[in-house]
Parts: sequence; structure tokens; C-alpha cells
Amino acid sequence: MKTFAALFNTLDASTSTSHKVEAMQRYFADAPPADAAWAAYFLAGGKPRQAVPTAVLRRTACEVAGIDDWLFDACYQAVGDLAETIAHVLPAAEASDDAGLAVWAEQRLAPMRGQAPEAQAEALRAWWRVLDASQRFLLTKLIGGGFRVGVSKLLVQRALAQAAELDTKLVAQRMMGYTDARTPPSPQRYAALIAPASQQAAVDGGQPY
Repeated sequence: MKTFAALFNTLDASTSTSHKVEAMQRYFADAPPADAAWAAYFLAGGKPRQAVPTAVLRRTACEVAGIDDWLFDACYQAVGDLAETIAHVLPAAEASDDAGLAVWAEQRLAPMRGQAPEAQAEALRAWWRVLDASQRFLLTKLIGGGFRVGVSKLLVQRALAQAAELDTKLVAQRMMGYTDARTPPSPQRYAALIAPASQQAAVDGGQPY
């Protein structure tokens, strides 16, 4: 989560297309396949399913921050974004967590859907204790299903192509259907995205007209 949060911050702060592509290229070159698979999914437009209701997020944030609802609402009105408000009102982290994006997406967030509000609140409190403000912001975006970042699918394809030394059109072909929520990202699907061009015959994927 740390590395993906750092990438998110870089992309959000930059207005340069080339800088954004370079940042994503560096991430894909260094990230473990499982994390890179989820990063490509989210960056290319894949939507996370809401894992925790907004009411539970707000109520738990108020409890952890030790503030009343009216003060949280005032902060929210001033900031204009729920995830940013939560990230700022919470106390500083007490520890750190080195789990990667895939662990968060598959083992932590996905099982939260459908759990009792008390169990969801307990998990939120534990997670917020080990995440800094930027990671809390990103986590809340993923939890609430509102993740957005200022890059297009084309830029993601360019970054993947440069990291794997492939033609961008080939990556675009292979990426057809990659953000379909019915088929979660995996190291195997990511490997198919960046496989050498010589292995194209063994790579399953759509063929655009």
C-alpha cells in the first residue's frame, strides 16, 4: 500500500503526461506481479466495490478522532472530500504496515463486504493505526468505491509497454477486458499483459478490428 500510495500522490500532483507515464513505468518495473496486477486494474479504470458503508466510515472516524458529528461535518464541508477529511481528522499512526496492494485488495478489503458494522469498524480502527495520512486517504477511496486518478487507460498502456519493452498497441490489445470486475486481477493475467511479443500466440485476449 505504501508504494501504491506514493504513486497515487505523484500522479495526483503532476500535470505532466510524461512524468505520469514515467512514474507508472517505474512502479510497474519494480512492483511484485500481484501488486502490479491490481495497480494496472485500478489505474486503467477498474472500479473497486464498496466494502464499507459511508455511515460506518464516518461514525468510526468520529470515534477514533474523538470529535462530534457536527465538527466532522464542518470539516467535510470545508474540505469537500470524505476520504481527505477522514485522513486529516484521525490521530497520527502508531505503527506501520508493509502489506502490498494485492494483500489489501484480496485479503482485507474484499472480505469486509457484508460483514457486521461492528466488525467493519474494528478493522478500520486497526488499519488506521498503521497507515499515514496519504495511505488512509487512498484506503478510504478504495473502501468507498470512489477511486479515481488523473490518468487515462492509454497512459497506463504506454507505461506498461515501456516497462515491458513492448509496442503500446500490443498492450492495448491484451488489455481488452482487463478491467472487467467479474474477473479479478491476478499475477497470471498481469504476466499475459507484459509477456514478450514472441509469446503472443500463447496469450489469450481479444483481437480488435
